[in-house]
Amino acid sequence: MKLKLISVLLIVMLAVAGCSSSGSKSSPTEEKIATINTLMSKGYEMSQNQRETINQLTADGKKLVSEGKTAEANKLFDEAIKLLEVIGETDRFNKSE
Repeated sequence: MKLKLISVLLIVMLAVAGCSSSGSKSSPTEEKIATINTLMSKGYEMSQNQRETINQLTADGKKLVSEGKTAEANKLFDEAIKLLEVIGETDRFNKSE
């Protein structure tokens, strides 16, 4: 009886562990695109040139992803994220004055 109970508990624990680890995990590339979208939606004040640069970096990155060049794409996404972070800091600084 104890053996059956232990077996059942072990099976339940493995099932729960399997369910929790098989959740929908996004790729680092998808996470970077989501970060860019989130930062863009915050409404930071930026110049038209900055907006065009970010949009171009994102578009070029997505094109590289579709070509299977994720390492190169991630570099472009990182560049866009860094630019957006600087823009965000500048916006916050300007609004604090």
